[in-house]
Amino acid sequence: MQLMTSTLQPSRAPRGPEDFADAALAFLAVVRRIRGRLQPLFEDVTVPQLVLLDAVQACAAEGIVAISDYTALSQPTVTQQAAFLEANGLLRRVPADDDRRRRLLALTERGEQLLAAKEGVVADRLSVAWIAPAAEEQALVVPSLRHLADLA
Repeated sequence: MQLMTSTLQPSRAPRGPEDFADAALAFLAVVRRIRGRLQPLFEDVTVPQLVLLDAVQACAAEGIVAISDYTALSQPTVTQQAAFLEANGLLRRVPADDDRRRRLLALTERGEQLLAAKEGVVADRLSVAWIAPAAEEQALVVPSLRHLADLA
């Protein structure tokens, strides 16, 4: 397998699963590089913790299982990381509306502020990569990434 690191190649039809695997591995390599480049910008939170905060914002009302599914982390890992973020004042546990015995995660005001600030840093860093593709490619990228995330 050869890692594909170039941009879209519309002149050649994909060969199938092997091309997908090559592209997926190349994408994973890019994600690891991005994570490595972002981490030094964050003194107060790790990139995985930022992902968890984002997941709480996106689907906390559905519970730990939904957060686990959203992040592709095990439920014990989510619970452990959530406890750390709660101890640091970024998350809090709140009773569920439908069952007061059940606890849900929610961002604290500090957690919301931190997430918004860090999302801005990430957006600034990634904006350089975003301007490189042509408009037609940009129109495909976000829906394609979201679709792939939904498949995983």
